[in-house]
Amino acid sequence: MLQLMKPGFGTILPGDSRAHEEWVAALVGRDYLIERWHCDLSTGIFSVGETTKTRHCLGDRLCGLLDIIRSYHEDHHKTVLNILEEATAAASSFCFCTMLQEEDGGALPVFCVGTSTVGASLAGGRMQGIFAFAPADG
Repeated sequence: MLQLMKPGFGTILPGDSRAHEEWVAALVGRDYLIERWHCDLSTGIFSVGETTKTRHCLGDRLCGLLDIIRSYHEDHHKTVLNILEEATAAASSFCFCTMLQEEDGGALPVFCVGTSTVGASLAGGRMQGIFAFAPADG
């Protein structure tokens, strides 16, 4: 497992691009599958890639935060919600790890690394980042 953090944990820092870059580099260095995402804070709508849609069981519909976390381990919902809520209040860098619950009862780790920008010039702000999924060989 990535030494960045264990499932159920996360961290948030004031807009620290160096930390964000280091977190992403650690995941890339471990051959995690990386997929970009973003969220328009004025609408709360997330734009995610095909792998994220599949792994989060989202289908092709528009999705919001509750749709994203629905597949996460129930014990981690509060951590993820707190981190993302803080990220919408002030420009931040954040990272969390959770487990995606599979229909067969299994679970797969997923990391989220992101940044948020809030302010009048962005009409509500934006969050963006990556989801990182463990390589197929574990």
